[in-house]
Amino acid sequence: MNPLRTLICLSIALLGAGCATMDKSECQTADWRTIGLEDGAAGRQLSYLGNHRRACAEFGVTPNLDAYRDGHAQGARQFCTPPNGFRQGRAGRNYSGICPADLEDEFLAAHATGRRLHDLSSEIDHLQRDARKTGENRDELAKRSGNIENLLVAGGLSTVDRKSLLDEYRQLQADIALMDADIHAFDLEAARLQGEYDLLDSSHGY
Repeated sequence: MNPLRTLICLSIALLGAGCATMDKSECQTADWRTIGLEDGAAGRQLSYLGNHRRACAEFGVTPNLDAYRDGHAQGARQFCTPPNGFRQGRAGRNYSGICPADLEDEFLAAHATGRRLHDLSSEIDHLQRDARKTGENRDELAKRSGNIENLLVAGGLSTVDRKSLLDEYRQLQADIALMDADIHAFDLEAARLQGEYDLLDSSHGY
């Protein structure tokens, strides 16, 4: 399947429509062993052949299952290496279950390491976003608190208004203190996870 067609299919998929994996010319000239090899090397399951079968049925072409299966088995062995398992995990991709038994354990171990790095990075980003958002909200409260403080210092307020502003000021100060504690907790947890990330990233060997 050529890159342009892949891009078109992805665009159509985003719009909720389907897209044939192969066109008429590709079906009629298909080297099913090579197609199987490419699909296996891309980490697709053997059942992906069903997509090709549906695409080519329109043109009266039936895939060669044996040739496809042989190619797919070879492609899967190319896919199921520890370095690629690590890359797949680090990119956040799930394991498709295509690896043969003699390669699966090492692939999955590397995949788990990469996936842990991916998850740690996502968790750190999330904590940092929470800290920034909380900081922005805290600044808004601090600005309001400062305005109230200026009004209280200026004087000229009725007893009722002064009490109301004092109550709001105290509540704002309490809320600001809670937000400061949250920001500190976010920063501490992000730093802890960053330490774990750095240690794992320097020791994985992939």
